[in-house]
Amino acid sequence: MSKRRLWVGLTLLFGSVTLAIIWAALWMFQLHRDMQARLAEGWFLPPVEVFTGPEVLYPGQTLNLKAFRSQLEADGFRSREAHQRLLSRDFSVWDPFQCQAHLSLALPTEVSSCWVIRSPERLQLIAFNQSRILALFEGEPFVPTSRLELAPRLFAQFYEDQPILRELQPLGATPLVCLQAITAIEDSQFLEHSGVSFTGIGRALVRNFSQRRVAEGGSTITQQLVKNYFLTHERTLRRKLVEFFMALLLELNVDKEEILETYLNVIYMGQNGPFQVRGFSSAARHYFGRSLQDLGLSECALLAAVVNSPGRFNPFTAPERALSRRNLVLQRMLDLNMLDEESFAQAQQSPLPQRPPRTLTDPAPYFVQAVMKELRQRRLPLEEGLRVFTSLDPAAQELAQTSVGSELERLEKAHAHLQELKAEGRPLQAGLIAVDIESGQVMALVGGRSWRQSQFNRITEARRQVGSVMKPLVYLAALEHSQPSGLNYSPLSPIPDESFTYNFEGQSWSPKNYDNREYGLVPLFFGLSQSLNLATAQLGLDVGLNSLVDVSRRMGIESEIRALPSLTLGAFELRPWEVAEVFTTLARFGEKASLRMILRVEDLGGKILYSPPSDRGLWQVAPENAAVLVSMMKQSVSMGTARSLLWRGLTHPSAGKTGTTSDYRDAWFVGFTPRTLTLTWLGFDDNHPTGLTGASGALPLWAEFMKAMGRRHPPEDFHWPQGTHLRELSKAELQRLYPNLDFPAQGLELLLRSTDTPFDP
Repeated sequence: MSKRRLWVGLTLLFGSVTLAIIWAALWMFQLHRDMQARLAEGWFLPPVEVFTGPEVLYPGQTLNLKAFRSQLEADGFRSREAHQRLLSRDFSVWDPFQCQAHLSLALPTEVSSCWVIRSPERLQLIAFNQSRILALFEGEPFVPTSRLELAPRLFAQFYEDQPILRELQPLGATPLVCLQAITAIEDSQFLEHSGVSFTGIGRALVRNFSQRRVAEGGSTITQQLVKNYFLTHERTLRRKLVEFFMALLLELNVDKEEILETYLNVIYMGQNGPFQVRGFSSAARHYFGRSLQDLGLSECALLAAVVNSPGRFNPFTAPERALSRRNLVLQRMLDLNMLDEESFAQAQQSPLPQRPPRTLTDPAPYFVQAVMKELRQRRLPLEEGLRVFTSLDPAAQELAQTSVGSELERLEKAHAHLQELKAEGRPLQAGLIAVDIESGQVMALVGGRSWRQSQFNRITEARRQVGSVMKPLVYLAALEHSQPSGLNYSPLSPIPDESFTYNFEGQSWSPKNYDNREYGLVPLFFGLSQSLNLATAQLGLDVGLNSLVDVSRRMGIESEIRALPSLTLGAFELRPWEVAEVFTTLARFGEKASLRMILRVEDLGGKILYSPPSDRGLWQVAPENAAVLVSMMKQSVSMGTARSLLWRGLTHPSAGKTGTTSDYRDAWFVGFTPRTLTLTWLGFDDNHPTGLTGASGALPLWAEFMKAMGRRHPPEDFHWPQGTHLRELSKAELQRLYPNLDFPAQGLELLLRSTDTPFDP
């Protein structure tokens, strides 16, 4: 009986072992097949690469030359001596004599230096007087030009919809000291083992047991690649077991060089805003602002140190831990005879990097979000890889992001109720969009105060009541019509600012001025500059509500608007994007402006898949009518609701309009110089009153941004179209026409059309 039991037991044991071996073999076979299928697709699926717009330089523009040099170097350009030959992506700084020797035209005598840049497409020369651009040249031989476009640069990448910054780098282009540093600290037996290191596992177990914590990992570089590429980061025994066997299988399918190269391109190295920094090459840009090939021993040791825990050993946020870990890497390299004592001592004394002077501290998340949405709407093949060239101006975007953040903090410190609401989890929100007027291209876009807290884009998606910011459309409609007397409306035409009641559809409507005053008879420009509700509403009703709808449609409003009397005072909702589009068309004196963020889309082979059509020549209103309205909006800045811009330090001629909605729920300002239009908005997502007006809330943000933007170009006034002329009016003349009003002591200047009949009561 006992023999029979023994026989049955042995049979069951043998059967169980056999089944386990068969199951393990089948499992390994399936793992192997899955791995081979994944490898057949290639290590990296095609990326969607997003590029900035070309930086445009103009004579008269001021540049910070130190930052300009840093940016060129960060973009991969190599600095060369004046006597050296310039190859593609090289630049050099010449003195005036060297510069003149390469030009057929005489340089201005005040030239202090010339910067020569050889981009992949062309040779470019910039002549400076200190930091101000005096002249621009391009081509071979050099010929003068009125503008230069610097090459666009890659600033965002997406792999399978994941925001990732990665520069694929072949192993042969990686400095030897970087290869030594990473293997020294992460896997010193990399060239000897077959995917797993049993001595490494044993050493880690002993140390972790003795310290009663996870003090050391036993994973090889091959195992880390498997974890990063094939598996998740969950900490379970099953995942670790799969990782173990997949590492063995990977080394059967792929050689060591390919494993190390892929590891150096896939490993997580930190975070840049919403974008993961992946691989040593991108990490070199992120931490040092330089290419990987330019790194030395101490820099490579720091990258190897960061691999273990990019958050814990970040040199910007945890310099002491980063320094300690870097020196540990150097010590390991010394112990393994990868460097000598002298190199070790020198590298230990090298300082950690400071934050490099990169242009974007956060790669424009709201801007990129809007671009990706448009790509999907146009059904472009994201899965096949794309190169997307956008209109983003990195310097303007960085300025927009910092301006929004600093201005919101300032307002919350100045207003206790805003602080209280923020403490309750209801932070004040803001949006900003900046547009190049000549091209209609969006240079910068900020859709909220914090992408990490909210991904809702308040510029492109939110619908907010516009209020007074849309009053200019009432005055534009008037300029297209005649007064009851038969004369054309002009900036000096009289309109009544008096209380009234309008009856419609069994209802009555009685608007009031913001300050509850009535000014009597006022000129057209005064009604707009002071944002008078009574005068504007009466004017809109006299012109006709259907006329207001018509001009609104022509200027770019696509949202639903109804011919109700409240239309005259902006009692309807628009997306801020639409408002910016309307005013860009106005700033172009009536030439249509479809705002653009995407300039063109190419496949990875360079074939153009999409390029937006041009709006050039599509006039929505007569240029002279639009120009007269722009001139009237200049009075808002000089004497009206936006006059605080003068003491805020804005020196460039500008036109603009404030906007405040009922109960102070929305604060707007849209304004423009001859080159740049910017719209700012402030409000709460739940429509809670802010207590801010357009002048006290949105305008200061606009001023903060536009003052810095204005430093790019010298002050210049608008170039008025044919059929218009400027008329200077003294205070005495204005008071004679309108004795009930007060005007600036110096008088003012108004643009009139040649067909306008001077008004003289």
